[in-house]
Amino acid sequence: MSDHGAPKPAPVDYDELFPGRFLKAGLLKGREVTLTISHIDVERLPQEDGTERDRGVISFAKTEKQLVLNSTNGQCFRAMFGRKLADWVGKRVTLAPERDRLGRELVDCIRVAGSPDLAADMTIEIVLPRKKPKPRLLRRTGKARSSQPRAVVEMPNSSNPMEPAQAYEPGGEG
Repeated sequence: MSDHGAPKPAPVDYDELFPGRFLKAGLLKGREVTLTISHIDVERLPQEDGTERDRGVISFAKTEKQLVLNSTNGQCFRAMFGRKLADWVGKRVTLAPERDRLGRELVDCIRVAGSPDLAADMTIEIVLPRKKPKPRLLRRTGKARSSQPRAVVEMPNSSNPMEPAQAYEPGGEG
């Protein structure tokens, strides 16, 4: 029997109420997701203060969702895959939802957990303006190292919430 007439499940996270083209922590539903980088662009994007700024935007295979790079994640990508952006294409990255400080607020965010393409775990130092350097572990992820239960996370295909979701296995190849 076809499920085309079945009602769409209710959102379980606030981020699902405001779909868009970018990945949000709530879309990961508490689980790690491994995606393959398809290309990297620089785009002028609006900022919280109303100004615009050039930002790195990473696109992935098998989903229309993109990741806007912040400094923390950018330093992780550089440490894992090098300075040349062309070398990032085709690499797999494991993203995880976390909570981190933004000013005085504790907010949901997406962080780089590691990659199946790493030869071994590595610890890097994240250096941000006006903050003390902070160590960050980047793990060699994948089926052999998965410490989380296997589950399917639904990643919307586009900004249209009525389109069916694309299924990914967290920690698996995307």
